[in-house]
Amino acid sequence: MSTSQRNPLLLSARCAGVCYPRQADACLEYFRSFFAHPGGEEGLAPWEPDAEASLPAPRLIVTPHIDFRVSGRAYGHAFAPWVRRPAEADCYVIVGVGHRAGLPWSLDGRDYATPLGTIPTAVPELLGIVAHTQQSGPPLPLGEAAAHVGEHSIEFPLVLLQALRKLRGIDRPFSFIPVLCGGMFPEVAAGLPPAPGSSADRLADALRHLLGTLGPGRKVQVIVSIDGCHIGPRFDHAYRVGPGRLRACAAWEEELWQTVEQGDLAAFFAHLGKDRNARYFDGVGALTLMMKVFGPGLRLRRTHYEQWHTEADASAVTFTSGWAE
Repeated sequence: MSTSQRNPLLLSARCAGVCYPRQADACLEYFRSFFAHPGGEEGLAPWEPDAEASLPAPRLIVTPHIDFRVSGRAYGHAFAPWVRRPAEADCYVIVGVGHRAGLPWSLDGRDYATPLGTIPTAVPELLGIVAHTQQSGPPLPLGEAAAHVGEHSIEFPLVLLQALRKLRGIDRPFSFIPVLCGGMFPEVAAGLPPAPGSSADRLADALRHLLGTLGPGRKVQVIVSIDGCHIGPRFDHAYRVGPGRLRACAAWEEELWQTVEQGDLAAFFAHLGKDRNARYFDGVGALTLMMKVFGPGLRLRRTHYEQWHTEADASAVTFTSGWAE
């Protein structure tokens, strides 16, 4: 990765005009509907944004990156804590999934243009992360520019964050750092967490350092952008998904998420290794990194779980929303 200066090229929101409106006003109104009620569900009491305003906003949220058209409700649940306690950070670390990445971890220094404006990358902080990883070993391969082009696990939370801040009247500019994570396939196959001193350890240490040293009066928050399992013929499974497989999938994920809530990386990988992640849970790298950054102090709270089952191809994608103090 070239880190000597900001890349003058912008990354542009590829899904605008397809998954959400391209025009700014229409885009903002579209996302407003996600926040009309908790989770966007009718029948639930409206939010009272000022009721908890005196409490610190959660430092981390877990959001899906499923197509917005599938479940605004899931996104509403994910971002709900930052509606009740406004998200006013100066910098956001977005930990996503590298769907086309070949590297385990990938950062990028390009700014990002969406229908709601351009968000700058936090270049000094990004450079600090890279420099910190080099204190404990040779340079890590952290640059894979092509992997960030059109990556919806970054685009979706970024544009929704813009909308939320605008809807809450937060005009202060902010920056972001994108971190794409791989599937940690060797570790999953072995059923063992990364060895001490691994690239995961070094990157987690650099992120932990950033969270603790951003500077006087500045604040950083984290968005973990992951989906869950991907099952059925659409994902090259030989079986068709029906009620029984959906129940089994939910039970499998419940056990996996419990290991995350306990901060137990060994149990996390032991569970994944039982069937080598046969259900293609896509948040392995992102959750590994977060457990290493925060440890048992993560105190994750899940607020929503959903299974998007399409009968036409008998397949399903699952996703979870949550937050941590």
